[in-house]
Amino acid sequence: MKWLGHTFSMLASILGVAFSPIWNQPRVLKVLSNFLFVIAILATCSWFLFWLGQRPVFSLEHLTVESLDGRELKHVNLPTIRSRAIDQVQGNFFTIRLDQTRQAFESMPWVRRASVRRDWPNGIVVAIEEHQAFAVWQGSDIPKLMNTYGELFIANMAEAEDSASLLKVSGPEGSNKEVFAKLKKLNASIAPWNTTVQKLELSSRYAWKAKLGNGLNIDLGRELDDRDSKQIELSVERLMKTWPQVEEKWGQRIDSIDLRYANGYAIHIGKKL
Repeated sequence: MKWLGHTFSMLASILGVAFSPIWNQPRVLKVLSNFLFVIAILATCSWFLFWLGQRPVFSLEHLTVESLDGRELKHVNLPTIRSRAIDQVQGNFFTIRLDQTRQAFESMPWVRRASVRRDWPNGIVVAIEEHQAFAVWQGSDIPKLMNTYGELFIANMAEAEDSASLLKVSGPEGSNKEVFAKLKKLNASIAPWNTTVQKLELSSRYAWKAKLGNGLNIDLGRELDDRDSKQIELSVERLMKTWPQVEEKWGQRIDSIDLRYANGYAIHIGKKL
């Protein structure tokens, strides 16, 4: 029974402390006062920063446009950026959302990548990498261009430098990377001819056709798997090895080549002399 009495005594002491007035507990009162002081300081600092951030001196008034990759900007200029900034850039030096602003600039025609940073005390700097037009992507409802990375983008064709001389490429939806890779590989193979591919087409049946700068048309065949891909590579290699003898006999009268054969290729003799 002694232990039971001791337990009741401890419980009474705890309840007495818990329900006694707070001013009778100096230790608790000190902790509480320190806590309230910290809250007051934080609230004051927050209010001051909010007030400071709303001052007109931090309103965005200065915009600098520069190149992200060191190349001259030919299609994106300061007036264009400023007109977009009026609609898309919101907030001031402190409250502007850089990622959202970056996405707004990257949605502009001819902009491949953009980077945005603050410029103290009331400006932003927009660094832009432009698309470099490489080819015209044909066959889509909306005219598109292909850049030097094989990416498609929508822009005014008339703004592309020497748009008439751009390569012509086409293929099923989503095949632009594949077409770009094939174009580079084929150009490397025919380099000894001192010409390049001017037009490359990948049909809906995944059959390749190319037209070269020297006027030759080449049927490369279908490419449905790795086996077909290897066969096309072998056919091109065979063509390059045997071409000197073929050219010596028929010269410039050849206007097309058909590589859709397992062990050889066919040539078409045109009427031109």
